[in-house]
Amino acid sequence: MTKHIGILGGTFNPVHNGHIASARFVQQHCALDEVRLMPCQLPPHRATPGVSGEQRAAMVQLAIAAYPQLKLERLELNKTGPSYTIDSLRLLREREPHNRLYFIIGMDSLCYFCSWKDWQSILQYAHLLVCQRPGYSAEQGDAPALLQHYGAANLAALQQANSGRILLLSNPVINLSASGIRQQLQQGQACSNTLDPAVLNYIQSQQLYQA
Repeated sequence: MTKHIGILGGTFNPVHNGHIASARFVQQHCALDEVRLMPCQLPPHRATPGVSGEQRAAMVQLAIAAYPQLKLERLELNKTGPSYTIDSLRLLREREPHNRLYFIIGMDSLCYFCSWKDWQSILQYAHLLVCQRPGYSAEQGDAPALLQHYGAANLAALQQANSGRILLLSNPVINLSASGIRQQLQQGQACSNTLDPAVLNYIQSQQLYQA
């Protein structure tokens, strides 16, 4: 039986309420069987000292505990080199050949999607579901040409193909950033309105993101 699987990649450093709200919106709006949050291996120049891939995965697991349709995808945590979307989608397809994949990105990523490694091949393995992001629109960067060629008018049109279509979503825009939250944590702010209580408790117990 074919399952419809959403994949939301990111550093999740830390995972915040915006990530969870986006994943839940896409899962419900697009009637996906599940959405998997896939933490990437963090390149050295992006790392925050003291926060490992396993710690970021643990925070994701805590944040999604109340939502059965959200899962942790550990695929990229086992990699030693950089995490490229095309490599991960290829591995997922090999592992689960019968499932249909929906890769979730933000409008900011769509605007420069043609700079991604083997971007055409990504569309051979998955559909793209594009969430709105503050400050970005479908008229910018690579987005107009991509939508003209691959755009789907609605979910029904998207699902007529196994892969290769792009659907814009009308998600509520949540203006949160992990970098901003890290800065607040380093300044001693509680962040109780932007982080799941279990995630915040984990951060405090592990003494993460301290100045």
